[in-house]
Amino acid sequence: MSNESERLLISGAGAAGLSLAVGLKDAPYEVVLVDQNPVPDKDFLAQDTRQIALSKRSQYYLESIGIWDSIKSYVTPIEKVHVSEKGFRTRVMLNATDHELDNFGGLIPLGRLILTLHEAIESQDNLLYLPDTKLLRYYADHEADEAVCHFKNSEAEFSHAFKWMIAAEGTHSTLREMAGIQTAFTDYDQVAVIAVGTFEKPHNNVAYERFTSRGPLALLPVNTHEMAIILTVKREERAKWEAASDSSFSDEVLFRIGAELGMITCVTQRHVWDLKLMVPKTLCAEYLTLAGNSAHALHPIAGQGLNLGFRDCAALIPYFQEKRALSLADFRRYERERRTDIFAVTGATDFLVRAFDIELFPVPYMRNLALRGVKCIKPLRKKIAQFGMGLK
Repeated sequence: MSNESERLLISGAGAAGLSLAVGLKDAPYEVVLVDQNPVPDKDFLAQDTRQIALSKRSQYYLESIGIWDSIKSYVTPIEKVHVSEKGFRTRVMLNATDHELDNFGGLIPLGRLILTLHEAIESQDNLLYLPDTKLLRYYADHEADEAVCHFKNSEAEFSHAFKWMIAAEGTHSTLREMAGIQTAFTDYDQVAVIAVGTFEKPHNNVAYERFTSRGPLALLPVNTHEMAIILTVKREERAKWEAASDSSFSDEVLFRIGAELGMITCVTQRHVWDLKLMVPKTLCAEYLTLAGNSAHALHPIAGQGLNLGFRDCAALIPYFQEKRALSLADFRRYERERRTDIFAVTGATDFLVRAFDIELFPVPYMRNLALRGVKCIKPLRKKIAQFGMGLK
C-alpha cells in the first residue's frame, strides 16, 4: 500500500466510479473509493432486471480493464437498429454487418455489471473501499500539494489527504458543488418510464427507436423475446404511469410501436426517472476532475449516458499510470478532449428531443424527408452508426 501522500480519491461507486477504480489497479497510488451508500446486496444485484446499453466502445473499454470476459455471457447483442416515426412509412435499418462488426454493442443487466465490478475490487491490492461514508468537506493544502477530505461513517469522523480527486457521484455531485463548479441545466419536462417486457415474437437482436407525437419509445433486445422498454412521457403524467397497470403500460407501448413484435405477455415493475440535460461549466478544479454523471447528464433517447461516462474514465486512466506531480494544467487537457465528445453527444441528443417534439406542419414531413435521406445515403448511415457505437 502507498502512504497517504500517494492517494487518489474516487467519490461514487456507481458503474463509472467502480470501473475507474478497476482500471487503476496497476496505478502506483492507493485508490480510495468512497460511497455514501452501503455495500449492495449481491443477491439483489444478481436478480436485478434493469438493463443498460453498452456501446461497442464501452465493450472495448471493459476489455481493457479486464472485465469483459466475466460479463459477456450476460450481454444480448444489438445487431440491427430500426428507426421510424409513427404515421410515416419510412424505416431506417442500421446493420452491424455493414461495418464489418458482429454487433453495435449490447444490453446487460445493470446489477450483473455492478456485481462483477464489485467482485473485481475485492481482490484489488491498491484499493481501499469505504461504503456508507459521507464526504463532509475538503480543503486544499497548498504547502503539501494535496487536498484534505473529511468523512463521516457510522463509527467516526476521519480525514485523508489525496493527490487528486475524481467525482463520479452522479448528477447531484457533492464534490462538484463543494468546488463551486456551476452547471447549465435544461429541464425537458419529461420522465422516462422504464421496464422489461416479454413479447410474443422474437426480436432477432434488433433495437427499435420509435418517434411518436406522445414522445419517443426505445425497445432494446434482451435474451430472445424480452425488450428493455424506455417510454418517454410528459412529467405531468408521472403519477398516472407510476400507478398504471401492466395492461395499461403494455397498451401504450403497443400503440407506439404497433404489431411489429406481437403482444406483450409480461412486463416487470416500472422505474420512473426525471429527464434533464446537465453540463458543468468546467470539468476540472484544483485537485478535482469530474467524470460520469458528475460531468454530464443527458436524455436517454440515444442510450449514451453510461457510455459517455466510460469514455471519461478511459481518458482519465493514463493520467495516473506513472507517479508524477499532478497539476490542474494536466487535467485541462483532459477537459479539452472530453468536452468535444460531451458537447457532440449532448448536442445531438438534445437536437433529437427537440426536433421530434414539434408537431406543427410541415415539421413532421421534413423529419420524414430527413429519415429518407438517412435511408438512402450510405455515408450518413455510417456516421450515425459510428455515433451510436462511440467510435470515430
